[in-house]
Amino acid sequence: MNATTQRYREAGEAKDIDALMSTLAPTVIFRSPLSARAGFAGHAQVRRLFSVALGALRDLRYHADVGDDRTRMLAATARLGHHELEEAALVRLGDDGLIEEVTMWIRPLPALTALMAALGPGLARAAGRPALAAFVGASVRPLAFMTDLGDRTLVPLVTPESG
Repeated sequence: MNATTQRYREAGEAKDIDALMSTLAPTVIFRSPLSARAGFAGHAQVRRLFSVALGALRDLRYHADVGDDRTRMLAATARLGHHELEEAALVRLGDDGLIEEVTMWIRPLPALTALMAALGPGLARAAGRPALAAFVGASVRPLAFMTDLGDRTLVPLVTPESG
């Protein structure tokens, strides 16, 4: 197990932003699971993102940390509203042992769109842009609603019955 990713996991589970940031290189890059256009670079941007994300998530628990000294895969579960989500993060570490890059994936789709509906407005509010927060919220809520509805009503209709 890698000492840096262990501290990263423990800080995330404790929602300790300062401890979490201490595991990241000053030039850290975070690649979003939501959009190829949504990237975050440097401590200030990543701190804002992690603050909003950890404020929205609850019961974050890491259950896997595999890899070598430079590249690790972390897996976790969390809750967002009524959604259970799973996340996987590819973490790359620098020569100094700090995390230089995090690329994240989230499943299932309803949880991912619920996360988008929470993070977009939250990031806009954190940037002091309340009107943008309202606009982003109004824009993404229908997508979150439709994926949740489809998961509850359509997916069971096309999923083979176990038996």
